[in-house]
Amino acid sequence: MIVDTFERGARYPLGKLWSTLYPELMELVRKGDSLPEGNYPLAGGPEKGGVMASVSSYAPKQENEARYESHDRMADIQAVLAGDEFIDVFFLCGGEEESLRDAQRDLVFYAGKPECAARIHLTPGMFALVTPGEAHMPCVKAASDKVKKLVVKIPAESLLA
Repeated sequence: MIVDTFERGARYPLGKLWSTLYPELMELVRKGDSLPEGNYPLAGGPEKGGVMASVSSYAPKQENEARYESHDRMADIQAVLAGDEFIDVFFLCGGEEESLRDAQRDLVFYAGKPECAARIHLTPGMFALVTPGEAHMPCVKAASDKVKKLVVKIPAESLLA
């Protein structure tokens, strides 16, 4: 997992796709709360080997309403454009009890919550890059009653190329 500011994000040597999509991602992030909800192709979009960014607004959840999820093939960029939220993360060890596995959607939900997890306070200007092997519980209420967030799903294998 990487947690950093967007100012420093371009410094990470995360492959050609990262280098290509990052300037476009920065343009979206600079628009902040004025960026309309919807989907935005980055690096040509999925049909051209790129990815899609999704922007949505929502009321964050109480911790007891949220659940951990992970992905086997995709990495997530999670970035708050307005408001703030917590995202909890823990490293999968194997043997965690799953409550749902949807291979088609590359999504696993977990039944329990670990005793030890890292809590990140996401605010505008920051991002969290969560990779396979790391379960995350996003959308947890911090101070804000409303959050506008940008999420990008990136094939994890492209972060190595």
